Amino acid sequence: MALTGRRLEVDRIATLAALPRECAMVVVGDPGSGRSSVLDAVADRVSLPVVRVGVNGSESRWPLAGVTSLFTALDDPRATAHIAHLLQAGGATSGLAAAHDFLEAVQTLTLPPTVVLIDDLDRMDAESQELIAFLAGRLAGTALRLVATVRTVPSDGPLAALPVLRLEPLTTDESLALARTMAPEGANDGVLAILAEATGGNPGALREQFDAFSTAQLAGTEPLVLPLRPTATTEAIAALTLDAVEGTTDTDTDTDTDTDTDAGRGPDVLVRLALVPVARTTGWDRDAVDDLADAGLVVVRGQTVAVRDPLLRSALYWRTSARTRRTLHRELAAASAETDPRAAAWHRSFVDDVPDVVALLDAAAGYVADGAPHAAVALAERALHVGSGGEDERAALLAVVEALFAQRLLGLAARYLTAMRPFRRAADEVRRLRVLYSVQYLRGETVHADELLVPVDAEAPEAPATAGLLAMVASFRAETWDLDQARDLLARVEQLGPVITPRTAEIAGAVQCLVAALDGSLPADTELYDGLATPRLMAMSDAALLLVAHALSLAERYRSARRVFALVVARGQDTEAVWVEGARYLSAENELRSGNFRQALRAVDAWEAGSALSAQRLREPSRAVAVAWRHFAEGRTHEALEVVDRCLALRSTVLLWGTTARLHALRGRVLLLDGRLDEAVTALEAADAVGRSLRNPTVLRHLGDLIEGYVRLGRVDDARNATARLAADHHARPSRWGALVLARSLALVADDATRETARRRALELFQPHDSQYERARTFAALAAVGTDAERPRLGAAAAAAYEAAGLRRPLAAPAPTAVMPPFGAPTSLRSGPVLSAPVPGSPRSAPDASVVLTQLTAEERAVVQKVTEGYRNREIASSLFMSQRTVELRLTQIYRKVGARSRSHLVALLG
Repeated sequence: MALTGRRLEVDRIATLAALPRECAMVVVGDPGSGRSSVLDAVADRVSLPVVRVGVNGSESRWPLAGVTSLFTALDDPRATAHIAHLLQAGGATSGLAAAHDFLEAVQTLTLPPTVVLIDDLDRMDAESQELIAFLAGRLAGTALRLVATVRTVPSDGPLAALPVLRLEPLTTDESLALARTMAPEGANDGVLAILAEATGGNPGALREQFDAFSTAQLAGTEPLVLPLRPTATTEAIAALTLDAVEGTTDTDTDTDTDTDTDAGRGPDVLVRLALVPVARTTGWDRDAVDDLADAGLVVVRGQTVAVRDPLLRSALYWRTSARTRRTLHRELAAASAETDPRAAAWHRSFVDDVPDVVALLDAAAGYVADGAPHAAVALAERALHVGSGGEDERAALLAVVEALFAQRLLGLAARYLTAMRPFRRAADEVRRLRVLYSVQYLRGETVHADELLVPVDAEAPEAPATAGLLAMVASFRAETWDLDQARDLLARVEQLGPVITPRTAEIAGAVQCLVAALDGSLPADTELYDGLATPRLMAMSDAALLLVAHALSLAERYRSARRVFALVVARGQDTEAVWVEGARYLSAENELRSGNFRQALRAVDAWEAGSALSAQRLREPSRAVAVAWRHFAEGRTHEALEVVDRCLALRSTVLLWGTTARLHALRGRVLLLDGRLDEAVTALEAADAVGRSLRNPTVLRHLGDLIEGYVRLGRVDDARNATARLAADHHARPSRWGALVLARSLALVADDATRETARRRALELFQPHDSQYERARTFAALAAVGTDAERPRLGAAAAAAYEAAGLRRPLAAPAPTAVMPPFGAPTSLRSGPVLSAPVPGSPRSAPDASVVLTQLTAEERAVVQKVTEGYRNREIASSLFMSQRTVELRLTQIYRKVGARSRSHLVALLG
């Protein structure tokens, strides 16, 4: 299993092996933080010989047991003699003399450069810890790179002077990704998100909780008990945390006569705070709360306070007996009844004979709105645990789900939808279906909407709400290119015309715009919403605005779409997070479609920075497309393909076939531009097979890539057939993109008599406002099939156009085909091309990377390695233990030595 969430730490440790000098590092991590796993990953990563030293805790009472383990692990025949000498001299020599004897013994060993990994050094005997710490500070001449893991580094201990790398808790995103790798088949994603949050980013605690949970709990059909019951790792972390705080208190020199009273008051307040997910500070002892905050045990945000570490809260909560907890809950319920009604509802649920579940869920919805979803989850799980599942309780739970959806916490919303039965009340059932369908769509799942198959009478009380539901599902069908179903649903909305609300009519009109755009028949801007007048647009709902903006983008009216997306984002706090995030993503897609990669990358960065719990969206196709494009544009092709493949692995053609086609098309494009032609054509053919029913070529935009792939593989007949289909579709639904790509495709498949005219037309067709990216694609494709004299000029033009499009590294021009098969002659469907030398001046014609690297020092090579892996200067500085300014200076020296003009040129020189 791949290590999750520790890439930077592994990189920093592995860097030691690349350095030309001996060095040491101490890796500090809590129990369960994955110290051993990090060392395993380092051992697999480095090229130097690796020596692993395990520690047997039962030997800690034997002096020098750890040192003997180290010598035994070192592969040197003299090690045995040194062990005997050290043990024999142990009683007679001590202190500095013994340390120097040990250092001299290590220096006399004839070792190649070796990485020594010591796991749990702090569990060794004290004498060995001191000797190894002494050695770690004086490694010169030993050929060793020493890395040791410990739980803590006391400020007065022997390891305090060594460089320290701390393993911080995993982020919520990383914890959720790890939980998915551990989870059994059928585990509810929302439950996994709750587990990731409640285990505080500790991999060991997360793994232990999986062992403690039942299958029904993991599937989401049974409620969870929060806080989680403590495991061995939880107890160990709590003990370390409390011991550290007590140690700080013991060294306090305050002579105030109230010190003893204050010291006793803090732990009591901490135990009481552990009984509630979050509390308002009103009514609590502020001095005690401030002391706990200073100690890092609680976090105060505005007028609320909560225990910082969920594992510490878990341990404190369950250490308290049930009788004591109930007594404290009763006291806190009475104390918070006026000042903190949400907390009072939580406390009362533990003492009332018949808990008020509706009040508990109302409080949960309030927590979501206030940005405290973890508290909302605790109350919702408690409500499921003590509730009866009545209609009113489910309606209150539905309000929590709607609040979670508005914040785009889709995994959590889906978790509580799973726990919710259908309603008998039609109005509530329509609300449930509306949020259910919305969550399914945004999570990239199929929206079956079987409930809508039943006809609705216009006289029925639920008819207006059902019409709104029909319009919403029509938008989902349109977004996934099921145009016939979208039209059918819109027709049903029209049949309910007399009873539909203005909002439903507005959504239906926007869906009609989207359907028209997908079909290539969207009216001119002047005919839409008073000429897209700002007052008219500002009066529309966020959902309708997004549909209209997306329609404009699909119709290649990028400037108009950009303005409408900006209107949604500009509404600020008046707009729910789900719509703001949708606007940011679709805005990034709009810039990608326009070929403005510079603006697109900024939009993707803003979208990712402003969205919550991005790991819950790792499987969503919208995020996969945007993040993959960013990786590719920044030169990280492997990461781009990894994102797309991970998303495709979870999909099939029955799951939103339109987005599946887009993922295949993106994968094919990335592979094509990376020169992997066979794989590219396979992916593009998959996209073509899935998306062939959509006859507007400007939507999927895969045919131009497929034609180029066919030509470069020598499959000319296939290329000509695809070009004929592109021409027919373009003439039926003309567009600017279609004209540019059709001209390029005709140039690629032209015969000898018309080839020069077709190529000249493909280049002359471009206007200044056209996509620089498509211009670059045309230059590069023509370079691949051009003559030896044409290739350098066309390759240079392609590189310049890529730079103008805003790509952060110039893409290599395609490897040229030396011999084009004659048109009209038989061609093999799978015949491969005969390649000549790469295009002069392109990155693929760069000198051998080994020649470039020999001009650099070891430190400069380490920087270059990080550059080629896609690291930015700040990340390079962090991983190599240097300042960002030092990285910039070294890059300047590297450019001068190898003749690179820029970062992208440096990567190109390295092939």
